[in-house]
Order: sequence, then structure tokens, then C-alpha cells
Amino acid sequence: MTLAQPVRDITGRLLVSGGTPLTERTINVLKTWGVAEVDISGEAAIPWAPDNAGDIPPDLLRKAQDITSRRLSNNDLTHSFIQDVFRLASLRLAERLHRGQAAPDSGQAGPAPVPAEDAAPLSVAALVACNPSLGAMPEAMSRLTEVMQNPVASPAEVADILQTDPGLAAKVLKLVNSPLYGFHQRIDTISRAVTVIGVKQLSALALGISVLSIFKNVPGDYLDVRSFWRHCLATGCAARSLASHLGVPNTERFFVAGLLHDVGLMLLYMNVPERARQVLTTARACGLPLVETEQRLLGTDHGQVGGALMRAWGLPESLTQAAEFHHDPMAAGNVREATVVHVSDFLAEAMGFGSCGPQTLMTLNLPAWKLLDAPAGTAQAVCERMESQLENLSAIMLGHV
Repeated sequence: MTLAQPVRDITGRLLVSGGTPLTERTINVLKTWGVAEVDISGEAAIPWAPDNAGDIPPDLLRKAQDITSRRLSNNDLTHSFIQDVFRLASLRLAERLHRGQAAPDSGQAGPAPVPAEDAAPLSVAALVACNPSLGAMPEAMSRLTEVMQNPVASPAEVADILQTDPGLAAKVLKLVNSPLYGFHQRIDTISRAVTVIGVKQLSALALGISVLSIFKNVPGDYLDVRSFWRHCLATGCAARSLASHLGVPNTERFFVAGLLHDVGLMLLYMNVPERARQVLTTARACGLPLVETEQRLLGTDHGQVGGALMRAWGLPESLTQAAEFHHDPMAAGNVREATVVHVSDFLAEAMGFGSCGPQTLMTLNLPAWKLLDAPAGTAQAVCERMESQLENLSAIMLGHV
């Protein structure tokens, strides 16, 4: 059986989406939030067509299907794009199980903890200002930001900035020579890289690498830092691929937007780790998306925090808004760009790339997805390209993590 209608609290906030299977976990969530009764309908039709399942045993395919249906329980499984994601994610998970890898944690057993909603809401401004190590932008970042804002910046200016930071220049060259671009000839100099990639595009790539380096010393007591950045890198790969698939120009900015979309989470774990961990524990136990739990327990979410941090740094508004609204793309000034990151984040989580958050995925914003007017087969095309690039890019960009 499934929920016939969305379940909301007295303020109208969505608790559980319509169409969610009425499992024991779902019932526990409803009890936690004090829901006494719901409307239910018959058994949900779950799409399953493992055309290339190979020698994966049927019981593992079914197990993968069950886990994936729970992870996507906040989404409309009758929607064609969600069905494509379901099939891709189920098959990938079945392959992982067949290789002996662990399945995603589907939530702790027993009653879910009651959220402590009486805690004071976080001040985003105070959070951004409270960490001295993040207060001053590194010189290279500052200069790259100026270049991205300057419509007449020259290739020589970008080359000069990067050549003053050998470590950054080396990573940029490795990235340019990676499968992300697939150039037939090796590019050995920054000057050549700027000429081939473009001033704005290469500046965006270097800026993304610079931001990542700021968080390289974040302690892993509360967060699997490598898994976190792997997810961000997967989102960046997906965003660049999706933008290219849609024919959007300057796809490098989408790669960087995807890479930086969750910096607000990192700031939360650096400054309020206990509260951030409580959010994660509650989200996992209750089977709720992370951003909804953050709004309840913190009074804000990591998108708003990340947007505020990036705005304080003076980063380009397109990158800032992509981070700020990646869970609410219809509220962004540029809905299309925010939606590309939103969909890419969803795909990276669904495919299990570096996920370190709750196992119940966010609700894909279907009106925003519709605005992209993406052709059939987009999910498979984007996910295949994301997978083909991720390992190599992880080795290049996450070597210090």
C-alpha cells in the first residue's frame, strides 16, 4: 500500500510525499511527527526492467529494487524521469551487492529520535562570520573572482594568476588533460590551457579548485570528508554533462557550481558539529531528506548557508545562487542554472556517488525539471558520463583528502 495523498503538518510543511510505500519505516516517521491517520491506496507499481543485468541473481536485483524504492520514496515513481533513475540506480546497486559491497544504510532500527525543535535557530550571518580561517579569501581566489567579473579580462591575466600558485596550476593542468575534456593532444602550459578552454571557463575551474583547498583540513570526526567531496565532484560532473546535453554554453561553470553546491554543509560541520550531526541522525532515522530536517532543527539549510558564504567571498552570483537554491531551484534568479545543479545533485545521490547524508533522497522538483525540456534518455546519458569521469577526477582533485 502507498500514501494516497501527501502528508503535511499543521503549518503545511511536507512530511511524506504522496505515493510513498507504507512501510514500517514510513509508519514510524508518521508516528514521530504525531500523524494519527492517513489516506492510503493500493500497491504501488514499481518499474523494473534490468535489460543488462548480466549474471546478477534475481534476489539481489529484488533487494536492490526494494532499497532504491525506499530511497526514492519522496518522489513520484510513475514519472518517466524518476522511473529512469530508479532503473539505473537499482541496477548499479545490484552490481555493488553482487561484488560484495555493503548496501546503503536504510536507517536505524527502533523508534526514530524525536527532533529537538526548541533549539534556537541558527544565524546564517553569524555562522559565516564566526570562522576566522574562512574570513579572508586566498589571493588567487580573489583575483580569479575579479577576472570572472571582468568581461574584457585577457588570457595573460589568468595565466599570471595561476603561475603564482604552482600547486593550483598543476591541478588545473591535470584537470584539463583529464577525461573531462578528452583532448587528443596533451596541454602542457597554463597559457595554452587558457587559450584552448577560454578565460572565463578556466578561471571558473581554478576557482573551484581553490575553494576545495580551503576545506582540506576539516576534521573527519563528524563527516566523511572524502565521501563528501566525492559526491560534490560527481554532482559537478553530472552538471557539466547535463548542461552539455541540453546545449547550454560554458559548461565549466556548471562543473564548478556542482562542485561547490554543498559548501554550506562543510561550514555547518566546522562550526556547529553537534547540531549538524543531530540533523543527520534525525534525517536518517526518520527517513527524511536532509534539507527538510535542517529547516526544522536549524531554522535554515545548508543551501542558504553556502550561498551566504559564497556571497561574502564575492563569488560570481551565478555560482552563489546555484548553491543557495540547489534544493529550491524555482526560487533562483536563473531557474535553469539552479535546476541543472538540482537535478545533478539528485542523480549523484541516487547513484550512490559519495553520499554521506541520509539515505532518503530529496524530492526532485518536477516543475523545474520540466522547464529544462530534456530529451528522453537524459538520465542514462548523464549518469554514464558521470561514472566514466569520476574515478580519474577523484584521483586528481581529492588526493589530499
